[in-house]
Amino acid sequence: MNYWLHRISHLAELSYPLLEKGYLTIGFSDLINHELIDKVLEDDWDYFNSQFQKVWNNVPRTRHNLWNFLKFQKGDLVIVPSWGTFFICEIVDDRPFLIGETFSEDLKSWGNKNVTTNGVHLLKEDGKAYDLGFARKVNVLYRDVSRDKFADAKLTARMKIRQTNAQINDLKTSIETSIENYKVDKPIHLHSIIIDKTASLVLDSIQNELNPDKFEKLVKTYFKTIGANEVSIPAKNESGKEGDADIVAVFESIKLIIYTQAKFQKGQISEWGTNQVLEYRTKKESIDDGYNKIAWVITTANTFNENAENLAKQNEIQLVNGIEFSKMLLNAGVTMLNTSF
Repeated sequence: MNYWLHRISHLAELSYPLLEKGYLTIGFSDLINHELIDKVLEDDWDYFNSQFQKVWNNVPRTRHNLWNFLKFQKGDLVIVPSWGTFFICEIVDDRPFLIGETFSEDLKSWGNKNVTTNGVHLLKEDGKAYDLGFARKVNVLYRDVSRDKFADAKLTARMKIRQTNAQINDLKTSIETSIENYKVDKPIHLHSIIIDKTASLVLDSIQNELNPDKFEKLVKTYFKTIGANEVSIPAKNESGKEGDADIVAVFESIKLIIYTQAKFQKGQISEWGTNQVLEYRTKKESIDDGYNKIAWVITTANTFNENAENLAKQNEIQLVNGIEFSKMLLNAGVTMLNTSF
């Protein structure tokens, strides 16, 4: 059994009603066909890529989200984040469904709007197709589970990733503990209170006691503490370098690399760092080494400007402001701060 995170970030007005009926969904409506499902289940990566090239004229990195979704296996547990809550679902099908196969006469979207089908797609009242392509049959084991009350620090942090889905087997203990606590109504209260009240003090100390170089070392220590196998600070004069990353953290067990820009600033920061780490990640993505590569910007500043936020949303970049990073440090453990930076 595997553990997954799958975000409903697309067409929530229909995706959530379908989830209530036991169907977890994803987009890619222009790729609907049974052969694609068959080929993915046969691990035919070349065919899968060729379909994107044929239909979209490019092979986007977001294709990994569809591949993962189609590869969910019966018995896998899927965490589905929502607004301040999350669902815990179990995959119960033997193979994925095409979206048209989820249709039922009583299916309605938010606002009590009728949903119909043309046999392939699900349709809006005006006859336009919803951009949903595939579904998995799930048993919703637990719904509307409070993040604040029942998700520990590691699970809470992972639910903030911007990509649509990811394997989270490394959080098995966190997930199982959350389930047990939810079943007996044993919320995490004190932890949340202490973190919220202490974060501003931590941030103030970071801003007043460290400098840019020491802040980079603090970020590096954080990644080591949360389980990175290797953390490095790339040379500033790296040959053939495009963009920039201050810290590279490798999580071997989950085949994940996080490229991070560390910005030691106050107030609001611009999109410059976001652009730099995006260019750096884009360059590294050309290396087919089996690792999922994501980008972060961690800052001591309070906020990011609108351009940075929009760029991050469009390119699945995680933005972490000063207070959020301070909470992450506290969640990782106070003992990690017992280091000379």
